[in-house]
Amino acid sequence: MAKSLKWKLIENAGWLFIAEVLSKVLAYGIIVVMGRTLGPEGLGLYSFIFYYVGILGVFSDFGVNFYVTKEVSKDKNRLRDLVPVALGLKISLAFMNFVILAVITLFLPKPLWVKLLILGVGVEAILYWVATFFTGLMYAHEVTKYEAIARITERCWAFITGVPILYYLRSLRTFVEALVAGYVVRDTMRIYFTTKIAGFVRPKFKLKEWLGILRRSYPFWLINLFTMIYYQTDVVMLNLLRGNYETGLYRGAYMFIQVALLVPTVVIPTILPPMARLWEKDKRIVRTLFNKAYMTLLGLGIVGAGGLMAFPNLLIGIFLGSKFLPSIPILKILGVAVPFMFLNSLIGSLMNATGKELEFTKIVGFTALLNVVLNYILISKYGASGAALATLVSQVSVTIMGSYKAYYHLKI
Repeated sequence: MAKSLKWKLIENAGWLFIAEVLSKVLAYGIIVVMGRTLGPEGLGLYSFIFYYVGILGVFSDFGVNFYVTKEVSKDKNRLRDLVPVALGLKISLAFMNFVILAVITLFLPKPLWVKLLILGVGVEAILYWVATFFTGLMYAHEVTKYEAIARITERCWAFITGVPILYYLRSLRTFVEALVAGYVVRDTMRIYFTTKIAGFVRPKFKLKEWLGILRRSYPFWLINLFTMIYYQTDVVMLNLLRGNYETGLYRGAYMFIQVALLVPTVVIPTILPPMARLWEKDKRIVRTLFNKAYMTLLGLGIVGAGGLMAFPNLLIGIFLGSKFLPSIPILKILGVAVPFMFLNSLIGSLMNATGKELEFTKIVGFTALLNVVLNYILISKYGASGAALATLVSQVSVTIMGSYKAYYHLKI
């Protein structure tokens, strides 16, 4: 591996690591305050709102982000022909997705004020869905520091405004409104910084060319759809089947998993563009990157799982308080899944970056269906612990099938 590539990866990973650590610490503090002020009920409803909008955001992309990032990573000239048309498509999909979200929300079995909060989050999500397109362009240029700045700014705003709101007002509604304001600033910064790096992009609205993009991007959308199902459907199904309290217990435990997941979140975006760019030029480097990343993530995942399983009482007692002690068995189950979550992020990135996205789509599609079925059965019987068990089984399944396909693809 060339020295320049090594240092580029280290620099990009460093920026994302700083952003992820600070973001997670501040988010961690917010969840702790929310758990102690609003209890499992408040945390459960908060989680439902954002996971619900996230799941219904599946129609905002259709794989366009990943496809464009991959193509621009390989050839910067695509900024002139592909990117303007893809941006027009992305904007159109974002508005279409909001209409779908608004219609479904009308029939949601929730109070009116909750529905209005969801719609408010959904309006900002239009900007978010478009901004992620620009973030992909930033990553395609192998620049991550501006994304880090945008994330840190938003998290600082959320912490500075959110903690006093939760502590003094104890108002979930006001807290969500403050979060949305921060999201607007973050996503505006993403667009601004990317235009400074890649230049101004004027969207083009050409239906015929959109169809051509969608024919190439839909496998990435399917992967994202299936991944979202088995990462987020548990919270939504748990809320609808068991209510806010058990959703809050599950979300409290899952917070510790999300802190651990900052590791692959930092590693993956830094190695994805080089893997896509070097696959046709030098497969040996890609194999080296993948091998080193695989063993590193596996080792770190095992260490993280050990800590979560050994000290769940201490972690939950200190940070969330006695109201969340029923989350301990949930955290133990989810802790076992950490190494598999780490590896699955890497495997998916390799397959997507090297032209095997359909293979990974089949794997994730099968496990997404498995996850939904397991969630329904296990949540009905065991509640939040059942949701955790469904997550574990799904993650292990992806790792087994994905590792086999990845190593066969690399012929190692």
